[in-house]
Amino acid sequence: MDIRSFRAKSMHEALELVRKELGPDAALLHTREVPQRGLKGLFGGKEIELAASTDSNLKSRFEIEEPKEEPPEETVPAEPTEEAAAPPEEFTPKNDAGIDLEAMSFSQSFFSSGPGWPTSLLRIRERLVEAEVPGFLVDSICEKVLSTHTDASQQDEAMLLQAIRFELAASIHVGHDIDDARVYPRVVAAIGPTGVGKTTTIAKLAARAKFDHKRRVGLVTVDTYRIAAVDQLQTYAEIMDLPMKIVSTPMEVRNAINDLSDCEQIFIDTAGRSPRDEVQVQQLRSLIKAASPDETYLVLSAPSSSKSLAEAVAKFTTVGPSSWVLTKIDEVGSLGNTLSFLQDPQLPLAYVTNGQDVPQAIAAAEAEDLVARIL
Repeated sequence: MDIRSFRAKSMHEALELVRKELGPDAALLHTREVPQRGLKGLFGGKEIELAASTDSNLKSRFEIEEPKEEPPEETVPAEPTEEAAAPPEEFTPKNDAGIDLEAMSFSQSFFSSGPGWPTSLLRIRERLVEAEVPGFLVDSICEKVLSTHTDASQQDEAMLLQAIRFELAASIHVGHDIDDARVYPRVVAAIGPTGVGKTTTIAKLAARAKFDHKRRVGLVTVDTYRIAAVDQLQTYAEIMDLPMKIVSTPMEVRNAINDLSDCEQIFIDTAGRSPRDEVQVQQLRSLIKAASPDETYLVLSAPSSSKSLAEAVAKFTTVGPSSWVLTKIDEVGSLGNTLSFLQDPQLPLAYVTNGQDVPQAIAAAEAEDLVARIL
């Protein structure tokens, strides 16, 4: 049997090497993150190691959809004109979700001063800016309060601040608590970028289900990239005396769920994926499709920048999350950078976490509490 090993900086590059050396029908047998060769590996550098074979009897452990190539569009040469060419329109960078990343800047120069605004409202507006609320939201919030409080100039700052907090709370969308006995889902999955706290979040939810609600709980991990993460969930499983399955492929995920058929709730932990790696996102999409979870949480970290959050939401939306979890809120002074995502009705916030303690450091999201952490 001809089995060969390939190394590259990313999964995409490794797969390209396999296709180039062994052809498109090669079976992918194993993948893992390993120290980079040479001096860079001594200083923490990582790369992807992938094992593959040309043996047609072996089944690939990853189902990867090949991108379809679209035929190039025919271009018609432009007619020359005597008129001078018009200056090009200014380009505004946007991500895949159409979110204007430049507009999300909260620089002071972005805002208009609001002619005729009372001094008390301008002071509140300054607090929103300092709380890192995205620029395109600050004036919108203040103007809405002005439109509903025509006597704003007669009101003190405390009254206006209360009005703005009310408007913020009304604009935030929160999800349901899966611990609610009336609606709790049977299969729950966590997805998201690397390092955001997916494994700890899954452990917290599993612990609450078992110890607070006395449910039969099972764990599944498809994190084959980081052995340490598998060990971490395995440790939690042993402490809580929970059955756990370690899987790598969509078929194995489905079989693991069937093997845990006597469990009332099954929690699935997945490997962190880079939102910029299309191959990894495709793999994750195949795994989640096979698992067919009742609830899929996109886990994101509060210390992330607005731009990073926007990129992650845009890419992982294709996997089909039903709501999201905001972790590490204890590591930031304000949640202002998350406000535009909290206002998305298609992706309500289900939980927030504020530390590593299992299961205490997690709570169902509440709009009033989120506003208090913003302003």
